[in-house]
Amino acid sequence: MAVINPALPLPAFATFQTATTTGGAVGRGLHTELLSSAWTGFFAGCLHTLSGPDHLAALAPLSIGRSRLESAAVGALWGCGHDAGQLIFGLLFLLLKDRLHIEIIRTWGTRVVGLTLLIIGAMGIKEASEVPTPCVALENGECDISVYESVGSPIVGLKKKKIGFATFATGIVHGLQPDALMMVLPALALPSRLAGAAFLGMFLVGTVVAMGGYTVFIGSCSEALKDRVPRITEKLTWASSIVAIGLGLAIIISQFFGFSLY
Repeated sequence: MAVINPALPLPAFATFQTATTTGGAVGRGLHTELLSSAWTGFFAGCLHTLSGPDHLAALAPLSIGRSRLESAAVGALWGCGHDAGQLIFGLLFLLLKDRLHIEIIRTWGTRVVGLTLLIIGAMGIKEASEVPTPCVALENGECDISVYESVGSPIVGLKKKKIGFATFATGIVHGLQPDALMMVLPALALPSRLAGAAFLGMFLVGTVVAMGGYTVFIGSCSEALKDRVPRITEKLTWASSIVAIGLGLAIIISQFFGFSLY
């Protein structure tokens, strides 16, 4: 009895082949979509964080004079607070929508940000002012610091405040702003929920990484200069604190002239 093989594939086998090919293509497409959304969110988080002058001005006085590990902790904690603030605003936007008065929130949020910059700057100046100035007593009773520094005597360092909830809370204040919609709206516009979640999650990660990297850079530079330039930590703290106060005043004053610097 002869067995005849059909020239054409069976319908069931052809359907299985087509489904397998289609499933593989869909899987690869979903993987590519998730990766591109995640990397886009990561770079958007880094760019958003590092492009904010209020972010940089707020963290500089907190990072100067700290070790790399402490500086990284400051930046990461502040970044986590910033993420928390953005998530809170995003949830409020999704829940309240039309009932949320964006302009009122923007106005008062900007004023609070300016106030936090003033507080951070004032605290930095207070810390720098509390460092005693060592000197050598002269015969006439006066004090000469240049003699003390020239002999290579150790200088009393700046005592930084402990890293705590205040750093996290400051991050929340800076994150609880209408620009948090930059994180929410692109995530909602993506074609799938998974892609939106990938964008959102990596945006938050990018914020923490960028802030941690920035504070490590500031802390490392101040530590490297500390042994070469006398009292550089106090001088840098003074300078960064004055910048923070100046930016805070500019942000608050600009509100009364009908425009916003923030």
